[in-house]
Amino acid sequence: MAKIMEHDARIVAVFPEEKRVEAEMVVSSACGDCKAKAVCGGGEKESRVVSAYTEHPEIYKVGDEVTISIEQIMGYKAITLSYIVPLVVMIVALALTHSRWGDLVAGLSALGACALYFVVLSFFRKRLERVIVFSVKGKYF
Repeated sequence: MAKIMEHDARIVAVFPEEKRVEAEMVVSSACGDCKAKAVCGGGEKESRVVSAYTEHPEIYKVGDEVTISIEQIMGYKAITLSYIVPLVVMIVALALTHSRWGDLVAGLSALGACALYFVVLSFFRKRLERVIVFSVKGKYF
C-alpha cells in the first residue's frame, strides 16, 4: 500500500470549471516543533499554495479547513525531476566541455544546460500537473 503524506490547509480559491481548488498550507521544518528551536534558529515555517484536483470542487468554499494529501511516490517523482535530473545534466555538460574549453566555458555550459532543462520542463507543466497530483478532502466530511 502506498504511503500518504498529509498536511492541514485552508482553501484560498475554488475553480469549479477546472475541477480544482487552491489551498494554502503551512509547512514547518523538521525541527519546527522542537523546544530548543529558539536557541538553534531552526523551526522556520513557510506558507505554500498548492493546486488540488477534486471531482466536486463546488462543496468547498474559500476559508474551509481541509487536508491536502499526496502519495509518497509522487514526492519521489517531483524530487527526481527537480533535483536529480538537473544535477546529472550539469555534471554531464561539465564533463563534456571541461577538457576541451576550460573551466569558465565548462561552468557556463553546465549552467546553460541546466537552464535549458528547466525551460523544456516548463513546456510539460500541464502534463506534470496531471501526473504529480495533490488530493483534497474536507476535515469534517
